[in-house]
Amino acid sequence: MITLKQAEAFYWIAMLGSVVEAADRLHLAQSTLSKRVVELETFLGAALFDRSNRTVSLTRVGENLVPIAADLLKLEVRFRETATGPRAFSGPFRFGVTELVALTWLPKLIVAMKEAYPKLVPEPEVDASVSLFTKLAERRLDLVIGLDPPSTEAFKMVPLDSVRLQWMCAPGAGPPEANVVPLSELARYPVLTQGEGSGLQKLVIDRLHASGITFDRIVKCNSLSVLAALAAAGLGITFLNEHFSQAELRSGRLRIIRTTPEIPPIQYFAVYRTDALDPLADRISQIAKRCCDFSNGSNPS
Repeated sequence: MITLKQAEAFYWIAMLGSVVEAADRLHLAQSTLSKRVVELETFLGAALFDRSNRTVSLTRVGENLVPIAADLLKLEVRFRETATGPRAFSGPFRFGVTELVALTWLPKLIVAMKEAYPKLVPEPEVDASVSLFTKLAERRLDLVIGLDPPSTEAFKMVPLDSVRLQWMCAPGAGPPEANVVPLSELARYPVLTQGEGSGLQKLVIDRLHASGITFDRIVKCNSLSVLAALAAAGLGITFLNEHFSQAELRSGRLRIIRTTPEIPPIQYFAVYRTDALDPLADRISQIAKRCCDFSNGSNPS
């Protein structure tokens, strides 16, 4: 008899292309996963994986069975949820967020997730948007909350709130304080920004480059808190969320640079795979939509 555990082992090895990755995903020993696949192949009387080389590749039979295995696993989720409700969803839920989300409304999101699904174990990963979307594409994450998601049919995007950024610097640094300055004026000063994988970097600096405004002196750091500290030390100008930086602004360590035009609002999205086996990522996206609040929190420094 074919078991759901065998179908699950087969499906995730096929999707992730690795017994190691599948074992990590399912929190099982590699030997356990391999044993289940061998049992399934023995029952079917057909090889599902080509073992003639080191890489994991499907046989023709295996390729044909992947969508059927997915259907079996989806039906199993529906069966459990119909019987037990929210308790049907248990174990780890791997999702990625940017640093700004982590420092503002991530705690609120996790509390709401646990209220809706008490047996769920949230496992947040904080990283740059580009890296997180790569992991989502590789099925190493179930959901990403980030900026500028790639346009692909493989992803479903749920719009969240937008965040407003302001150019900032230390008092006495940057353009004259009383003036509203054109963006081109900022090119005269060192710019402190996140690295290439950052959605904020891509949506602010890269767009300015595309409009003909280039910065000759750029210092990159992936920590928003460190960028705020560097700017407060007078080492350059940066762009931050006003609520996140309220402590530095109130104390006078940072000031806002008024520009024309201002940085437009930047849209955040909750993104998950369209071929997800269960509706959990979609439901967590809706919870994220209710929790999203970039005014909730400030720079811990």
